[in-house]
Amino acid sequence: MRQYLSLPRTVHVLCLGVLINRAGTMLVPFLTLYLQSRIGLGIETATRVMGAYGAGALVAAILGGHLADRFGRKRVMVGSLVGGAAILGLFPLLHAPWQVAVGLFVFASVGEMYRPATQAMIADLVEPGRRPAAFALMYVAVNLGFAIAPVIGGLLAATSFRWLCWVDALTNAAYALLLLGLVRESRPAPSAAGAVDRSGAVIAGAVDGHVGTAAAIGAILRDGTMLAFCAGIVLVGLSFMQVASTFPLYLGQLGIDAKQYGRIIAVNGLMITVLQLPFASLVSRWRRDLVMIASGVVLGVGFFLNAFARTPWQFTAVVVVWTLGEMLNAVFAPTIVSDLAPPALRGRYLGVFTMCFSSAAMFGAPLGGLVLARGGGLALWTAVLLLGLGAAAFSAVAAPGIRRRTGGPEASPV
Repeated sequence: MRQYLSLPRTVHVLCLGVLINRAGTMLVPFLTLYLQSRIGLGIETATRVMGAYGAGALVAAILGGHLADRFGRKRVMVGSLVGGAAILGLFPLLHAPWQVAVGLFVFASVGEMYRPATQAMIADLVEPGRRPAAFALMYVAVNLGFAIAPVIGGLLAATSFRWLCWVDALTNAAYALLLLGLVRESRPAPSAAGAVDRSGAVIAGAVDGHVGTAAAIGAILRDGTMLAFCAGIVLVGLSFMQVASTFPLYLGQLGIDAKQYGRIIAVNGLMITVLQLPFASLVSRWRRDLVMIASGVVLGVGFFLNAFARTPWQFTAVVVVWTLGEMLNAVFAPTIVSDLAPPALRGRYLGVFTMCFSSAAMFGAPLGGLVLARGGGLALWTAVLLLGLGAAAFSAVAAPGIRRRTGGPEASPV
């Protein structure tokens, strides 16, 4: 535990804030159930409305990373959390499907900007060798909150959608207050040394260490390792999006209600809370590229097993399997991106990383809902198996560049 306790104090504050925020994240996990049971939307329509959240999160990833590099990490995080809290407070006033879709888009566009800024702040404060530990601690905080939220949210969803929104808003505001009182800005001062690309050359268009939007886009598009790695992350995100969209609907088709879904999915958060830190310490000695390949395979197989489960206990066992794949992915994914990024582009590289999950959120729910409604559970979980194997393939393509540019242990995994 020493490696986690010795991390900078600001990292611990960020983890506490994320824990509070995630423990109150209740709107999105239960939204498809609300749209179906309270508003009366079908599976396809409910999951299409969820796609608006992904579209807004995509905008947030782009803006959040850019603004974090331009104006600072802290300003972006505080503005995002306060703005998100205000929108959540108004959300219960929305009833028509188009109103909910617009509200989701606006909420995600504002409320998700803090994510790349938070990751960039961690990368600013922690040297490359300790970043896996820092990101692992953050991931534990996220998932401890995720273990709490579904249980409470399942109770609230059965009685009051309004309280789901209000509790979510209060935890956003609490995180913002922590940042205001306890965190200082971490963005590195602009310098020519920070505006060099992977080859060591100054990025075209950089002026006094500042990299403009066009130059940043060009640098990222020329980074083949980053693009291949992110393609795999998109497929991972498409898989995970089913947890908050089609998975509860699929359980409902089998007679498993929202309360039981909350308990089943809470196992994911509890596993990560208890096991992620020792697991990360073990896996950090393995080769990063091989860990990412293995994570795609385990995720795909784990989600595929949903097709054969029928009881709550069986689904709980399935959650255990794909959670292992998630834990493998979480050890190195953000670390690899932050290590690939030039310092002057760190926020934007991590914004692209966040954008991978946002684009998956935009398309994952509607596509998953379409497959579930028209092909059934076997077709859905077979498709997710193929996504996991595709993610493993893209990680294999990126592997030579990851080994060359990020270093890391060369021992083979057990």
